Amino acid sequence: MIHIFSSPENASRLHYVARHLFNEVLGTEFTLVPDKNRFLQQSGICINYSNEPLNHGLQIVPHGLLAEKGVRIINDLQESEWKGLFCFFKQTGGDIPFDVFSAAFYLLTLYEEYIPKRLDQHDRFHHEDALSYRKGFLETPIVDRWAYLLKDKLEEKGYEVSSFQLRKYQVINTFDIDHPYLYLNKGLIRNATGAARDLLHGNLKQILHRILVLLHLRPDPFFQAIRRIDAIQKQYGRSYYLFVLVAGKTPYDRKVVYPQRRFYNYLRQLQSVAVGLHPSYLTLRDLNRLMNEKSKLEHILRRKVTLNRQHFLRMQNPETFQELNLAGFQEDFTPAFAHAPGFRSGTAVPHFFYDVERETETGLLVHPSIVMDSTFIFHHHLSPEEALQKMKDLIDACKKSGGDYLSIWHNSNLAGTDNENPWRNIFIQSFEYALSLEND
Repeated sequence: MIHIFSSPENASRLHYVARHLFNEVLGTEFTLVPDKNRFLQQSGICINYSNEPLNHGLQIVPHGLLAEKGVRIINDLQESEWKGLFCFFKQTGGDIPFDVFSAAFYLLTLYEEYIPKRLDQHDRFHHEDALSYRKGFLETPIVDRWAYLLKDKLEEKGYEVSSFQLRKYQVINTFDIDHPYLYLNKGLIRNATGAARDLLHGNLKQILHRILVLLHLRPDPFFQAIRRIDAIQKQYGRSYYLFVLVAGKTPYDRKVVYPQRRFYNYLRQLQSVAVGLHPSYLTLRDLNRLMNEKSKLEHILRRKVTLNRQHFLRMQNPETFQELNLAGFQEDFTPAFAHAPGFRSGTAVPHFFYDVERETETGLLVHPSIVMDSTFIFHHHLSPEEALQKMKDLIDACKKSGGDYLSIWHNSNLAGTDNENPWRNIFIQSFEYALSLEND
């Protein structure tokens, strides 16, 4: 048990951060002790989170963020370094050179995104404005690394930390189903237009393929990719997540004409799969539309839907999480940057959404997503081999501090044959590499 002495003014925010660092990452219990005399009587692991040098336990000098209410612009983050890692909210006193609790709170809550400098074309916080991107630690789960260094510092102080049950790294595959079909269920006009376009480009093979699929003489490539995903996951004995788009006909959503009964029946019979909602593009800041789509998917699946990932990773903090809470979701898998892989909230470990505006720790569990296939294919324009190496580096980073390597793939990016689509092999190779580290 870790005893943390702190002012009651810090209680809500400090409890949130301490739960992540100590419960989730390091696997040990903690208690907040607001009474100084009682703290001085403790004989276990002690952390003095105050400005007063008590000569009892490890001292961390507060920056002051945890005693505040609401959100404010912080112009000077007082940047520094600790054991080769970037840190901020530098402090001159105490046993470590910065307020690790305030810094972790800042990152876990996506504090800087409450006051974004700019939004991109899809109304998302711009990744280039993120502290982690600007300072070069986006690809490091820095909060988790700080937790490990804090454990080492406690050990240096003479405390016994062998009982800590460090969190174990694990592999989680998730898949976004934006387009269940490439040709089927698109209607006569769209297929005729697509065939004309293929003819204009001299792609006779594509025209023949389209015709054979429409005549049900060949499987639809996108739907076949969904079935192959399931087969691969079963082959490795792994459960996985599917996020399904069920509405929307904007340029950024799928376009279908006929009900997809075959696809819906397929979803209902899946086993070892958790199916969540992939809200359509226009659900951003539209709670009624979000709830209607959730109800539609629940009707299709004939069960409650509690999982979510935003389409296009289109989210705004805190409004998106507030609306997910109101809609009855329990878990969200959105936090990631579409144009940059890494750890958007500074961690590879799931954490609850803390509403800084309302000063409330909610029950919405947020799962950081680390890599997305489209980031490498369409935004970074990496070769499959370059992308695989980048994935391996991020897998290693998750393994190093017991995080989840959570990847996002699209069935549309895994369609076709191995010869036609090298990304199919990259998925398998990265998956096998990630799995190889689980028992290492």
